[in-house]
Amino acid sequence: MSTRLSSPLHSDGACFAFGMRFAFKLKRRVRLLGRLHAWALAWVSLSIQAAVTISPVIVNVSPDGRAIITVRNDRQREVLYQITVLQWQQIDGQDRYEATQDFIASPPLFTLAPAASQVVRMGFRNPVRLPLEQSYRLLLAEVPRPGDHTGERGLVQFAMQYAIPVFVASSQGAEPRHLVWQMREEGGALRVRADNLSSSHVVLNMVGLTRQAGPTPPAELSHRQRTTVLAHAWREWRFVLPRDKSPLPWRIVVQSADREAVELVPDADVRPHAF
Repeated sequence: MSTRLSSPLHSDGACFAFGMRFAFKLKRRVRLLGRLHAWALAWVSLSIQAAVTISPVIVNVSPDGRAIITVRNDRQREVLYQITVLQWQQIDGQDRYEATQDFIASPPLFTLAPAASQVVRMGFRNPVRLPLEQSYRLLLAEVPRPGDHTGERGLVQFAMQYAIPVFVASSQGAEPRHLVWQMREEGGALRVRADNLSSSHVVLNMVGLTRQAGPTPPAELSHRQRTTVLAHAWREWRFVLPRDKSPLPWRIVVQSADREAVELVPDADVRPHAF
């Protein structure tokens, strides 16, 4: 799967892009403070230049720990790219990123002419056997160089940075998905937590609550942001309960990234809250 990245995009568990210097025409004067994520600029009238094609945008690595991606420069000028690999963990329900030298990408720095491509190889420095899937983010950044600021009058050039999720499979082989859920009421709201007990990540497109019966009831309350729960990690959602809702028991419904239907979480997978 390849994607031509020419506009802001952010999706947990998928490739996302954010800009340090990004192309847009200002309809009015805007002061840029600090380092802004590109998706936060979506309200501005944008004139985005096609930037890069990356294939694939989610990298699933076999247990031998080797994989490749292809990067194509879709700009009308030569671009210098730099690659950094970060270890991706979830601690206390939050994403954490740390520099790593165990899993590397080569070449770490390269230049592409317009329409040119580069194969990037990834792998461990030393062979390892993984009891659990390991997760990383590969950061592909455009490196600003003299002359990159020139262009059409009123056009501000932004260098892009892309974060590509990388999942290295466990040496133990694939196993069924196993999420354990908990709910806790807290001041007019319900906190819902999912613990991933399986050895690989799970991606959820929606987590919701319903009081209706049936195998695929609609969600009455929902969070629809794509969320990745890494192996042996957990994530949490908070639902504010409407005051006009009757105090009937709420049940959890989910939509997984690999399934179209909304599914009711079985009662057997919902444990008494301990968080």
